[in-house]
Amino acid sequence: MKAKPKRKGLSRDTKLLGLNSFLTDASTEMIVPLLPLFITQTLGASALILGLIEGWAELSVSIMDMASGRLSDKFRRRKPFVIFGYGLSAATKPLFAFAASWPQMFLFRFLERMGKGIRRVPRDAIIASEEKGRNLGKAFGFRKMMDSAGAMLGPILATILIIYFGGSMPQGELYRTIFLLAVIPAAIGVALLFLVKEKKEELAKIKTSAKVISKDFSRFLMVAAFFSLAQMGIVFFILKASEFLPLVMIPIAYLAYNAIYTVFAMPAGILTDSIGPKKMLAFAYLLFAAVCVLFAFFSGYIMALILFALLGIFMAVMQTTPRVYLVQVAPGNKYATAIGTYQGVTGLLLFPANLIAGALWHVEIAGAHLPFLISAAIAVLAAVALLIFVKTPLGKFNREG
Repeated sequence: MKAKPKRKGLSRDTKLLGLNSFLTDASTEMIVPLLPLFITQTLGASALILGLIEGWAELSVSIMDMASGRLSDKFRRRKPFVIFGYGLSAATKPLFAFAASWPQMFLFRFLERMGKGIRRVPRDAIIASEEKGRNLGKAFGFRKMMDSAGAMLGPILATILIIYFGGSMPQGELYRTIFLLAVIPAAIGVALLFLVKEKKEELAKIKTSAKVISKDFSRFLMVAAFFSLAQMGIVFFILKASEFLPLVMIPIAYLAYNAIYTVFAMPAGILTDSIGPKKMLAFAYLLFAAVCVLFAFFSGYIMALILFALLGIFMAVMQTTPRVYLVQVAPGNKYATAIGTYQGVTGLLLFPANLIAGALWHVEIAGAHLPFLISAAIAVLAAVALLIFVKTPLGKFNREG
């Protein structure tokens, strides 16, 4: 009986990309909690304008995901796209401090998010090329763990700066100062990228003539797209929790979500390597359905913390497992095109998913907000469709390179 090959440690490039993600997200999350206040209070924009700025910014990420993935495979280059994307975001962040009106902020936020869309698919493709088949989940989980850890550090740094500068400057000036200082970790992260070395032999294997829309890929994409219609944002879970939690508990519940998300990102990847991405993804869909049902009908402090923690586990799987499956079914080593198409399509569908949730929020059935029940039903159907119609790529699951 042939022994299973041992897993090796993560590659140097994967570790560098993880550290870059940590620094970049620390920079971003120094800004994000303050951005709504800056836009509405300092710049005088309405909540509708705030939604327009953020909605369009996230749409730009999904569109650029698809474009950068295809171009990265076409030119057989990853690193230039990664450096340019991270560099664009880092260079744009200090411009937030000089915005004098919401149209200027609209442009700056759009450019900053555009950088995210340019960089993240080629970055994931580098990880896919670097790691052995049995390390894929672990590698993607490691990067996401570092990303989430940075997302936890960012608000802490912002809080420290608010305490330090808060008594000596007006609020608007305080926001602008923090936006300027946020560029420091982002710039260090960009500098680290120049140490990343692409594997030329792996890039040479990319078959530009290969069609990404294979039968396996198209079935998976259809199921994932259908599930995206259920995936309303975390803001709706926070809104529901605010009905029975005091204000002071809301940040604690959100911290539970982020902390569990961070802790479980790498274990979720390792478990994906062990049992396969299809089973893990079906588990995630069903977990999301259960959380939606529980959120709809239950309340209480302890229950809220448990449910936000379960949401963190769900997100840890969703940000790791799909990439493993996509790498396994991508023909001709066209990893970037496969990942970019998936992220672009599912990302675009999150927009109507949140619009529908918002439109139906005040409709209740048996005392439960209708969006939770609809999301739960779609998630269960998606899990069933995944198990029945999506093939498990056994041949590629055990590949070693």
